[in-house]
Amino acid sequence: MPICTLCGEENRATARFCYNCAAPLMPVRPSVDDQEWLAASLTEDDAGAHAPFIGKTGPLSGCPDEESTMDQPATSLFAGRFTLPSAAEEEHAETLTVVDTQPWRHCWACGSRANETGDTFCNDCGAALTEREYQASLCPSAAPVGAALVATIADERARALLPELAEQVVADGQTLTLLRDSGRPPITPPLDETTALMVGAALAELVTLLHQNDLALGSVTPSELEAVPSGMRLRAVPNLRRISADEREATLQSDLTAFAELLEQLTETPRTTQRFTEGEAVQAISASDDGLLVVLRQIRTAELATAAAIGERLRTILADRTQPTSLRQLVGAHTDTGLVRDHNEDSFLTIRLGLGNSSYLQHWGVYIVSDGMGGHAAGEVASGLAARATAELLMQEYLIQAMQPAAEFNQAAAQAIVRKAMLRANEAIVTESRNQGNDMGATMTMALVVGDRALVGNVGDSRAYLYRDGKLRRVSKDHSLVQRLVDLGQISDEDAYSHPQRNAILRSLGDRAEVEVDVFYERVVPGDMLMLCSDGQWEMTHDPEMERILARHEDPQVACEQLVAAANQAGGVDNIATILIKFA
Repeated sequence: MPICTLCGEENRATARFCYNCAAPLMPVRPSVDDQEWLAASLTEDDAGAHAPFIGKTGPLSGCPDEESTMDQPATSLFAGRFTLPSAAEEEHAETLTVVDTQPWRHCWACGSRANETGDTFCNDCGAALTEREYQASLCPSAAPVGAALVATIADERARALLPELAEQVVADGQTLTLLRDSGRPPITPPLDETTALMVGAALAELVTLLHQNDLALGSVTPSELEAVPSGMRLRAVPNLRRISADEREATLQSDLTAFAELLEQLTETPRTTQRFTEGEAVQAISASDDGLLVVLRQIRTAELATAAAIGERLRTILADRTQPTSLRQLVGAHTDTGLVRDHNEDSFLTIRLGLGNSSYLQHWGVYIVSDGMGGHAAGEVASGLAARATAELLMQEYLIQAMQPAAEFNQAAAQAIVRKAMLRANEAIVTESRNQGNDMGATMTMALVVGDRALVGNVGDSRAYLYRDGKLRRVSKDHSLVQRLVDLGQISDEDAYSHPQRNAILRSLGDRAEVEVDVFYERVVPGDMLMLCSDGQWEMTHDPEMERILARHEDPQVACEQLVAAANQAGGVDNIATILIKFA
């Protein structure tokens, strides 16, 4: 028997780890006495030679089943091992909490059943064999429900989405099913649409597989789901049950209704009447034109009548959300000091990336216009810092990962990184302003482009526009006093150009340690142009004039130069910076 070199305990012959201290056991080698005895035995004729006396052996251990009930009444344990809640608690519990009082019978880590009574560490893997708490379900063996049915499912795709079982024990006509604790937390709503689509598509596949095996999932709550590297997995299935022939149609429909309710809970989709402004209503209609809200409505109206149909629909939407269409970006950019200022405090930055690999083709872009404030040796420093800090973070934390083969687009993640990049720009300006002891600052508008998706970030009154089908539409919203007055209905859009407080900015980079960043999302199509510009452009050439210039010039570089020239012709009272991205 191997002797543990750490604690000196004797272990069983096949043990790889000490039952007492979990130390790895060295392979047993014959002792010198054993070798001498063996040599003598082989050379002697006396067949009655005896091995050296090793010592007294202890009495054989009793049967584990007999020992398990010595200290506690048999009625307090299930199968002589598991403590159960009181009858009142058990009656109202969908999932029970039980304690394995004899963990050596079945190792929680490797599943070994080769340990001996009282072992404190597994002989096969070294895991600590202490009393362990499990979430479990208990049901009659003749009528299994919930987790007990998971063991009957052979389909590997379904098992990968269902709770992982630790052990199943049958006693006295009942089945106790223990669930393995993954250590992962449950999913916490609200989920962004992309994540909700991934979860919904996986659940729809599971429900489809269950229905094919005459099983119904029943209602599931967000707390019974967890995120895993492959997507999601159920933590518990208290309502899993067999479908009888006479209730099949009603049960399948009930499953779909429960599925829709779960998606509503995951996304915190309101079902009550909401009040929208006209702009909010347009955005809500656009966002829900082909998304989860439509799917939920189609489930309720039975337009999507099977789990398979729901899954296919969700996967189609998910592919649309996560796989942007590749569009080429034709870029023009131009800046000018103007006719009044003695130096240029505006900055622009353009980065275009393209990747063609095998059948994969995608284009990315980072475009920034920043208008510096603070006077000579301050404004231009601030705008340059803003552009560089923003681009640096986007390159390091987004674009490098986005170019990986398995990378998928996630709108919420892209919006978050745009916001983070602009906050980094704010931090850089605040730090430099403190170092120089001045009040430098900047406004900024920027776009992160991924294929046919554009994430537009904005702080201040530099603007982003989208030109489509001959019409120019503003994407960003100014953070200025005159814009606030327009929103309140006190002045018109046209009045804003001549208002005495038109230069009063309510939000800018570098003004304070924390700044609120607006992020907008646009889907672009071939022929669209995204325009970023400082106030020196749009204040001099109002929207109708810029629209006419864009209509006359297809080349974005020529169009940029003409826009800047028009601003100077209108007075050129400020620095001018403009970027045009044409999609093809």
